[in-house]
Amino acid sequence: LGRETAIQKVDWTPGGWPSIPGGIPADEITAPGLPVHAWPVEPATDHFDAPQLSTAWSTLRRPAGPEWLDLRARPSHLRIRGGQSPVGKQTPSLVARRVGATRCSLETVVEFDPADHRHLAGITAYYNTLNWHYLYLTRADDGRAVLELLSSDSGRRTVYPELTVDASAAGRVGLRAEFDGPAVLFSYDLGDGWRQLPVELDATILSDEHAALIIDGEPAAWGFTGAFLGLWVQDLGNDGVHADFDHATYLEH
Repeated sequence: LGRETAIQKVDWTPGGWPSIPGGIPADEITAPGLPVHAWPVEPATDHFDAPQLSTAWSTLRRPAGPEWLDLRARPSHLRIRGGQSPVGKQTPSLVARRVGATRCSLETVVEFDPADHRHLAGITAYYNTLNWHYLYLTRADDGRAVLELLSSDSGRRTVYPELTVDASAAGRVGLRAEFDGPAVLFSYDLGDGWRQLPVELDATILSDEHAALIIDGEPAAWGFTGAFLGLWVQDLGNDGVHADFDHATYLEH
């Protein structure tokens, strides 16, 4: 689940340096008598009716600014303007919530009108640029709006053409991404009820341990961000396309 928090008793030397008693971290310590701070419970569903994005959300590499995020274009909708490709490192359009349990889900409803295959919008289970799973709406070569599934494992991408779903008759599409222990599951709703894609994807690639990059026995990069569930939009033709998300519900099961 990403970063962990630990606490140790620390003494300060006369010279102003911190020191752990005995020089050895303890397995257990007596908790300090700190005042209780009750953090407000974050609502499970964000209806996107606030003037600013909730602090429960994170964005990737660029602030949540009006040039790509708009909470005022439609009441109770989050409009995300498309950004770079899923492997782009400069201006991605990703809004995501940190995964807080081994079993959890993010569910949303999206309205999106892609002009061609260069326009994508959907839901992702995400770790970093190299490791993610993505269920998205796009436009097939024959003109149909379709749902497609794409994965990246250490930069090696896997497509699932046999799982393509015709979504041309749906104006609004429900999307759900779910962590179920070691598996990631995706579901969709075209207006006639939820259906799960018949594939279990590897959730372990979305972990700090997997993301660490070792080259010639030496660490070239460490994994430390933790996994996310998020809303993702791409506009590879820079055509000004956007997707509207009606709500987003994050649940820990």
